[in-house]
Amino acid sequence: MRKVYLDVSMVMIGTSFTGIPRTLMEIVKRLEQKGNLKLVFIEYDSKRDAYRLLRTKEFIDFCDTKTDNRKSIRSDRFITFNEIEENSIFFDCDTAWKNRTRRSFLYPLLKQNKVKIVTLIYDIISIDYPQFCDKSDVMNFVDYLGAALIYANKIIVTSGDTKDAIESQCSSIGTEIPEISIVPLGGDFKKKENAEENVQSSIKEIVSKGKYLLMVGTIEPRKNHKLLLETYQKFLRDKINFVFAGFSGQAMEDFFAKLTADPDYQNGIWHVDNASDDDVDYLYKNCYAMVFPSYIEGYGLPIIEAFLREIPVIASDTGINREIAGERAVFFEQDNSEELAGIINNLLENEEEYKALRERVKGYVPKTWDDTAIAIEKQLLSVL
Repeated sequence: MRKVYLDVSMVMIGTSFTGIPRTLMEIVKRLEQKGNLKLVFIEYDSKRDAYRLLRTKEFIDFCDTKTDNRKSIRSDRFITFNEIEENSIFFDCDTAWKNRTRRSFLYPLLKQNKVKIVTLIYDIISIDYPQFCDKSDVMNFVDYLGAALIYANKIIVTSGDTKDAIESQCSSIGTEIPEISIVPLGGDFKKKENAEENVQSSIKEIVSKGKYLLMVGTIEPRKNHKLLLETYQKFLRDKINFVFAGFSGQAMEDFFAKLTADPDYQNGIWHVDNASDDDVDYLYKNCYAMVFPSYIEGYGLPIIEAFLREIPVIASDTGINREIAGERAVFFEQDNSEELAGIINNLLENEEEYKALRERVKGYVPKTWDDTAIAIEKQLLSVL
């Protein structure tokens, strides 16, 4: 059985299980369940400058329940970088650029020891859109991507848009384009029974106030929440409510100052920053439409989450949004609040058009996480 090492250091110290951590957890649960690979989960220990071996069952249980029992996951056994054996696979699918072990150091060492390297790259936003990223993250990501392009035996991406972006970067700097395979992400997240019973009363109160547009995602510059606030304040006040559901990110002080100063704040326009999965599900199911104005996304899971609930999507006209949404969504020109308001007003005034938009998303069937795991397993096993 092929042994696969997974450095999950960032998941082990993380506090949020959305985005990449959430994706990693869904994938590894299924890889372990299939039983065709021997998964070895490891966590970097800076005091020993070595990897701590994690208990497989306990880590998989953690991925499934997200119950914070991480102390029980850590064993007392360690391996050095050189003890990762020949012909095993080192599979990077965590936020590896944030790891204290720089891949420009680790990858050549693994390569020298004839370890196969497979890297899952979710996006290269830090390279193509550095203005939306922390400066240290940009520098660390340059190191990570450069190492992957030089040393990885295979690169996996989740979209054609990311594949194109990597190939464009390679062409611009005259680097040989590596083997890149596309594996779309799943969208069938596990649903809880009686989930509505767990919804906060404050969330139900928001829903009771009338029709609302929903934006789901961390409040950060690249998500372009400011466009929605501008659209509400200039064109849609008293016509429809707005709900922003997501944790507060960095560099959004001006946005929050304008949001909280609005006379309709908490009574027409809301920010929900403590929403559980059940709360978000309830907000999706009851919204008029989901609006997705991002400048750039790695994948755009909120679009899939909306479609799964047969909710219309109005999205910025970007390559990744077009790839994920296809003909099901309505698109508007990036940063054009007047066009966005026009689309929304038209739907509000023309019930038949709104019904037709809802019809577009009926019966939507996404890729499943089983599909994703099967495809990734195939890619791992193909590395000779």
